[in-house]
Amino acid sequence: MGLDAPAARRPSGHRVFFPLALAYAGLSVPYWTAAYAGLLPAAWTPAVHAHEMVMGYALAVVGGFLLTKPSRGALALAVTAWLLGRAAVLAGLPAALAVPMTLAYPLVLFALGGWPFLRAAKSGHNAVFGPLVGAFALAEALYWGGDGRTGALFALHVVGLLLFAMGGRVIPAATAGEVRRQGGLLVERVQPRIEWIGIAGGVLATASVATGWLPEAGAAGAAVTGLAAWLRLARWRTSAVLGRPDLWSLHLGTAWLGLGWLAAAVERVAPLPGGAGWHLLGTAALGTLAGAMMVRVTLQREACPPDFPPAATLAVVLIGAAALLRVGAGWLAPGLLLPLAVLAWMAAHGLLFVVVGRILRRR
Repeated sequence: MGLDAPAARRPSGHRVFFPLALAYAGLSVPYWTAAYAGLLPAAWTPAVHAHEMVMGYALAVVGGFLLTKPSRGALALAVTAWLLGRAAVLAGLPAALAVPMTLAYPLVLFALGGWPFLRAAKSGHNAVFGPLVGAFALAEALYWGGDGRTGALFALHVVGLLLFAMGGRVIPAATAGEVRRQGGLLVERVQPRIEWIGIAGGVLATASVATGWLPEAGAAGAAVTGLAAWLRLARWRTSAVLGRPDLWSLHLGTAWLGLGWLAAAVERVAPLPGGAGWHLLGTAALGTLAGAMMVRVTLQREACPPDFPPAATLAVVLIGAAALLRVGAGWLAPGLLLPLAVLAWMAAHGLLFVVVGRILRRR
């Protein structure tokens, strides 16, 4: 292909992985819920569900972000590796077969996206992304080498760290652009001390959950990261972006992220009913930030106007509703609230799938 080939014909990770992530998120949750309720023969435990939401859904989103200009062969390799991992879990293959199949995608993603990012990083803040992407391979190994729960929670913590680090890089820059457009100035755009304090707290929490050591220290680290996320958000002038749903969605996701890390701190020392704390991090924060960013990034990379569709805004609201319903189901009326949470989650990701698909078809 020549250098002057149309951009739409060049391979790009977001064109494949974003639709895959949205479809998998929307379909795997009701599948797991039905299996857990005994309506399907699949033996999906809560650990398997958590594993697939992170290693299946979240890591597909990461692939869409990182693989910006892969060769056709590299993109095909990454997609094949992702599909192999999902097939291994869905089929319930024995560990001897499942381990290499599920490890393939995290390793390929690190080789194609994480390692180049690490080599090109010119600052410490950017350098954290490479190791975080590489940590997903460790999460996979922990999952298969133990009871499953430890690896799944480790992976969820890594996702929380990735959201914290990436949010500090992307959201204030986008917010500053809108504030400048209004004739203002975002003074607190860069907050390196808060960033590093939050990352350090998250690393402590992640190491604690991986080893099982010092749960109180891990809880303290998670709480520090949650408070850092909120303190950072308080300086981002949310009031200036209320007319931009693509931006206030990211601010809302950051608020969920802070709450999710604080809830994770509680989970380490006093587990909540139904894993409520983990769902605030894995459903509300991940779902909101990933959903909003997939739409925003697709618009940018397809050279479309930054018009956040109303359907995407509704999807963001539905994701928050799904998280609240799922958390509430841990305390009361699970027979009612859990199906409602699943329906809200399905509807949100169905809407996002349609939105992203329409943007891609414009080209």
